[in-house]
Amino acid sequence: MVTDRLPALLDCRGLMAELGVKRATAEAIMRQLQVVTFPDHRKVFVKRADVAALIQSRTFSKDELPG
Repeated sequence: MVTDRLPALLDCRGLMAELGVKRATAEAIMRQLQVVTFPDHRKVFVKRADVAALIQSRTFSKDELPG
């Protein structure tokens, strides 16, 4: 019996809806992450957990802003 859940996947449109960003931003986020693809399917996905980790790693306090 499988007890681990499968990773939640987001495509570009899903990222746009969840994050409230434009397509260019969603595509830029996707370029930073490993993608999930399936044979005979053109759509590309990223894992929701990877998106959350990227956002966390790129979140700074005002005195920590990258140069």
